[in-house]
Amino acid sequence: MKAALVSRFGQPDDTISVIEGEAVPKPAPSETKLLIRVKACSLSPGDYRALLGEKTIIANPSMPYIPGGDVSGIVEDVPEILKMEYKIGDRVVSTWDTFGTGGLAEYKLVDPKRTAKLPEGLTFQQGAALVNSASHAVLILDRAGIEEGDRVLVIGGSGGVGVTVVQEARLRGASYVAAVSTDDVLMRDLGVDRTIDYRKDKWADVKEWQDTKFDIIIDLAIGKTAWEQCKPVLKGCRSSGRFVAVVHNDWYIDGRHFYQIFGMLLPPLFRQLFNIFRITTPCYRMYLNQPSKASIETALAKAAKGDFQTIIDPKSPQPFTTQGVLEAWNHHIARRGHGKIVIDVCKE
Repeated sequence: MKAALVSRFGQPDDTISVIEGEAVPKPAPSETKLLIRVKACSLSPGDYRALLGEKTIIANPSMPYIPGGDVSGIVEDVPEILKMEYKIGDRVVSTWDTFGTGGLAEYKLVDPKRTAKLPEGLTFQQGAALVNSASHAVLILDRAGIEEGDRVLVIGGSGGVGVTVVQEARLRGASYVAAVSTDDVLMRDLGVDRTIDYRKDKWADVKEWQDTKFDIIIDLAIGKTAWEQCKPVLKGCRSSGRFVAVVHNDWYIDGRHFYQIFGMLLPPLFRQLFNIFRITTPCYRMYLNQPSKASIETALAKAAKGDFQTIIDPKSPQPFTTQGVLEAWNHHIARRGHGKIVIDVCKE
């Protein structure tokens, strides 16, 4: 079958190629998983961290491997235990838990625990874009505990998760939504009240925000530095100021050795435990959830109903060729995507 193969850890141009033929066999039917014909695959930060070899303690696949885990497609085979829920021909989406593989191929086995039916009215490209990032957006706002009238700042508003977070925040009653982003036009189209381009201005120095502080800051892009800078524009813990850390320390993760896991998790864990002593500084909340079938279905239902737009990067979808896949990965690693980056594995 046709598939993208990673030959070794490294940059996309040196490691990824799309091949076709018998070199990559079609997956055999499973007794516990669905076999789908993949229509589209979107990229997530976990995909390129695995490709670069940054988290081999968690993701250390045997080479060569097929990258990508966020997919949409059509059911080709249903094991007996799932026949009450699925049938051949169903349109579905699926994602991963700690490490996604197999998505950039014509066929893939998917875990029913993280798979849901794609509602009518949503395309396969939209399904692949939504399945992981929109599910995370729903869970992140659950963690934030947003309330009617809250003022919310989203750092990384135009990324794959951020484009849904800014919309969902408004849906949940935020009275004011601001974003740190390089795409002011997109942010305004999504209902954001004010956007700060971090290349030109420092978001923590905005006088308007210092005078009327935020109830919630959601950090999707920076890490520890954002936490250290947030105090002038975020309410204190006693006033219900919440800093939701999706990026805990740094955007780039080095997880090649077991001891590094402690270095990644202990500092933010201590920040959270220290909340019991906070008065004037904000409350720190780590985000550690993973999409489930329920959160995927919730996100898809909202998108199908038109509660929020599905934002796909203007350069996507890329074709399922070596050149197209490399273009998508390089764009993703450079963090230049505005919305989700999607590859058309098999055009609709």
